[in-house]
Amino acid sequence: MMLRRGFLLVVAGFLLTLPALAQSRLPSIFTVSNVSVDSTAQSSAQARDVARADGERRAFRMLLERLTLRSDWGRLPKVSDADLLELVQDFEVASERSSTVRYLATLTYRFRPEPVRRLLRDRGIAFTETRSKLLVVLPVLQAGNRAVLWEEPNPWRAAWSRQSLAEGLVPIQSPLGDLADAQAINADQAVKGDKAALVALGQHYSNSDVLVVQAAMSTGGGQHVIQTTAARYGAGFSDQSWVGSVKAEPNESDGDLFARAIASVIADVSEAWKKATALHSAEEATLVAVVPITSLKDWVLVRDRLQGIPAIQRANLISLSQDGARVEIRYVGDPAQLRLVLSQRDLVLGGNEPDWTLTAKGAAGQ
Repeated sequence: MMLRRGFLLVVAGFLLTLPALAQSRLPSIFTVSNVSVDSTAQSSAQARDVARADGERRAFRMLLERLTLRSDWGRLPKVSDADLLELVQDFEVASERSSTVRYLATLTYRFRPEPVRRLLRDRGIAFTETRSKLLVVLPVLQAGNRAVLWEEPNPWRAAWSRQSLAEGLVPIQSPLGDLADAQAINADQAVKGDKAALVALGQHYSNSDVLVVQAAMSTGGGQHVIQTTAARYGAGFSDQSWVGSVKAEPNESDGDLFARAIASVIADVSEAWKKATALHSAEEATLVAVVPITSLKDWVLVRDRLQGIPAIQRANLISLSQDGARVEIRYVGDPAQLRLVLSQRDLVLGGNEPDWTLTAKGAAGQ
């Protein structure tokens, strides 16, 4: 398609402007929510101050563990309360109760990104702040010789639906379980990893990736055990899978046991994501990619998806022609990591040095 000169000027204006992407509905990676505090002191005011300081310390530790690999947790930096004040942007009280000597609350803490990054870099600790695509979880319960997904009862699916899963590097969503979901995929297709059915389900949730999590409960020596098998299907890398086993504690309810099994699965999925995207250096690399353009919409789609990717420092227009735009991308990491993080925004980095292409799924010809 021949591009008119006027059209090229309009596109050039858009290329040079590169406005910020609209804020995601998901909370910032540097926000830690649902921090429960409970403290007793000589007065409710003292108890409140002690509780909030304790919550601040725990929230900061939770943030560092969220951003870093488990193997590095033993050498995470410890900071004084005074230094921590410089790292906290603000906090919010979700709920609170108090008496004359006791204070209980649920708090949300927001931390300043750049000082946190600098602290980890100064200690030589690899970290990532790149968020994965949304994962839609399919909780399949093995009930004897039968696999149960949408049918009732399915206490495994009910347990996943009770979890708060949107916060963190790998946001997870429980499906609605409506007619459209049931028509897209059944339990047997989920267990077998039927790609067409998995894609059909993901399309119901903005082209999300899919996490199939099978659970089987057994009893040995009077103790309940949940065996889990999880598999992630989606863009950017080969399919991944994990197996796990969680034993019930004495007098533990099935609901609490399911919750611990869910936490174990999420930990495995998050750790794999961090290993794939963690940056061991702040050193920048550069590549030049051609963005095919047949209409203004094609570029706007690519431009908007490039915004807000932590690994990308800058994206600059080099030239514009009838064949498309040549864009210089300055990024941190290696090309494989860049390809992965771009895939989470439905951007496809094709080719190799020096002939890179960058296209958006949903653009013309995609």
